Order: sequence, then C-alpha cells, then structure tokens
Amino acid sequence: MIAPTLFRCAPRLPVVMLLLAVVAGLFASPAARAADRVVTVAVMEATPPFSYRESDGTLTGFNVEIMRELCRAMKASCTFEEVKFQDLAAAVSSGRYDYGLANFLRTPEREQIMAFSAPYWRSSSSLIGSVRELEKPLADAVRGRTVVIIGGSRQHAFMKRLEGEVKKLVVVRHLENVWEVLNAREADFTLLPTLAALPYLMSQTGKDFTTIGLPNSEDGLGGTVHIVMPKGRDDLKTAIDEAIGAIRVDGSYQRVNRQYFPFDVF
Repeated sequence: MIAPTLFRCAPRLPVVMLLLAVVAGLFASPAARAADRVVTVAVMEATPPFSYRESDGTLTGFNVEIMRELCRAMKASCTFEEVKFQDLAAAVSSGRYDYGLANFLRTPEREQIMAFSAPYWRSSSSLIGSVRELEKPLADAVRGRTVVIIGGSRQHAFMKRLEGEVKKLVVVRHLENVWEVLNAREADFTLLPTLAALPYLMSQTGKDFTTIGLPNSEDGLGGTVHIVMPKGRDDLKTAIDEAIGAIRVDGSYQRVNRQYFPFDVF
C-alpha cells in the first residue's frame, strides 16, 4: 500500500511548492521587496560634469552617479532618460518621471508645479569671458556686450533683467553650445553655474577663458540645489530625503564628489 500512497501524493508536490513560494513572498522583508521597485529618473542631456555620455556611450556624471547611490540607498533600481533642460520640469511635474536632476534651485514659481528634495549640493554662478578681459563687477562687465546664455536657466532669468544694458543675448539650449558660441567669438561672455563651467575652464580647449570677478550667489544666481519630483508624492520625497542623509553618512556621497570636484560641494 505504500507505493499507491506515494503515487497519489506525487502530483500534489508542485502545488505545495507553489504555495510555499507564495507564502515566502508574503513574508519577505520590505527591503527585499523594495529592491524590485524601479525608479524613473530624468537628467539633463549633454551637461558635463553633471550628466553626459562617455566615448563608449555610457551615461555618467555627478548627478547620474549620485542618483545611482541614492537608488542603492532606497533599495531600488533606477532607469535614466536624458531630457532637455527646458523640458525637464514639465516632464517631471506631469508624472512622467519619479525624479528629475537638473541642478534646480528652489523658487516660488517652480514650487507651484514640483516638489523638492532636501538639498544635495550648493550652487553659485560665474561670469566667464576671455582671459584678456578686465576684472569688473558683473553688471559693469556685460554693459554693451554680447552674452550667451542657456535658455530657461536662472542665469537666463537674471540676464533678462539686464537686457537694456547688454548689447545682445544669445540664447542656446545646451552647455556645449555655449562653448561653441564663445569659441566662435560670437559672444563676449556667458553666465553659468560655477561648477558647470569648471571642467571646461580646466581643460586645454578652455585655456583662453576664465572667470570674471567673484562667483555670485545673490539675486537667484545661487543657493541650495534640489532633486525634483511630482507634487503630492510624499512617498517619493520621504524616500529621497532619507537616502540623501544615508549616503552622506556612509561616505558614498563624498566618494562621488571627489570623482568630479576637488572640494566638497554639499
């Protein structure tokens, strides 16, 4: 009678195993289940050292690598998509992405359409021009001159207030276009986030350019930089704020910082 009993039980074994797997999944730790979560992230396209493609096509940069560490801390996997700076705020606020990294300063206008994380670095702006230019205050330096600027940026908003003073504003879409215009001598100056200008100024191709005067943090030209997310997503804000704190404590923030900048940008 033993053999028939075994025979009758055998077909039920796969069902039992399936039930055990389901139960195990229900009691899996929250961290294990969170690891299966996919976070969608929008980053600026072609904006070294923050987000850019290596020669082999690999997406990297300070913002990309910081976000990878944040996703690790959140026990989630992240997928990146490059978006034009001018389009990124609308793409995030619409819910197309969970998070956006475009070096956003916190402003009342932006707070109407997006939520902001805790700060993750601090920004200032610098006027960039030929090494032959004299050191002058920003407003004096640009008077009667041509300035190239990235459209939609805080630096663009600042320069629009000086349109009556400058000869011409040349508005471009990408950081690489700024250098093209300056090198072609189609503009005298640009106003950029200081850290965005740093790699080019330190390169051989940027040897003819330098900062003019001191970095500026007033009048909307500097301050704390934040990751943005759709409004009403308290779950996303709580997760990213806790992750920012975690990577500062475990040293991974500082490790990424040192890859791109010679000083702490936090």
